[in-house]
Amino acid sequence: MFLLVSFALLLLCFWPLRLLRFYAGFCGLYSAWILLYAYAPCSAQLAKIPSLSERPSRWWLLVTVPLLLVTMSLLGRVITRASGFRSFEIPSISMERTIQRGDRIVADMWYYSSHSPGRPDVVIFMNRGTFFVKRVVAVGGDTIAGKDRRVFVNGQVVDEPYVQHAGSSVGDWKSAGVDFMDTFGPITVPKGKCFVMGDNRDVSLDSRSPDMGLVDGGSIAGKALYVFSSDRQGKNIQ
Repeated sequence: MFLLVSFALLLLCFWPLRLLRFYAGFCGLYSAWILLYAYAPCSAQLAKIPSLSERPSRWWLLVTVPLLLVTMSLLGRVITRASGFRSFEIPSISMERTIQRGDRIVADMWYYSSHSPGRPDVVIFMNRGTFFVKRVVAVGGDTIAGKDRRVFVNGQVVDEPYVQHAGSSVGDWKSAGVDFMDTFGPITVPKGKCFVMGDNRDVSLDSRSPDMGLVDGGSIAGKALYVFSSDRQGKNIQ
């Protein structure tokens, strides 16, 4: 009964409480998940059965432990997805310093079912069958323009302390006849669309480029929450 109640409480913490929204909740839930999953089969294997004169062979643990690890991982992944969260590994530097290449992040895939994308959310969206992570800089009804590495939304300069200019590829863009990296617009964003940009402005493929353009609100899949696996583990994404 104790194990059954503990398992039910863990499921409640995944959903409807959705404690995975927080890094502390992530650590606590998965620590409890591993402990419960490890304790239950091992205690059953090692317990003395009254109807038998001696305990079952401990060699059964060699079978139980690998099976435990596989089922724990698979079921944990299913429950995580079912509660509306998903992890992503970042392969590019387009969102540095906010999100670095090699980071694994957690995203809330249900967030925008009850919220509208807004400035300056860091969002996960689908484009041509691939997930991207970028920052929302302008939403439907806004007019956005860029000049000399400054971004203007509705005529006002946007304060962007999270932006970096690596500068390594600016010359490459300009030598190829591309000048929209530093100067673009003005563009009025239609309703239901978003203008997104990477925080590492000089190397990001985003809404400034005709290859990506404006992002449809319906293609935005989730909101990036925090880093859970890197040398910056636990960092909230803001």
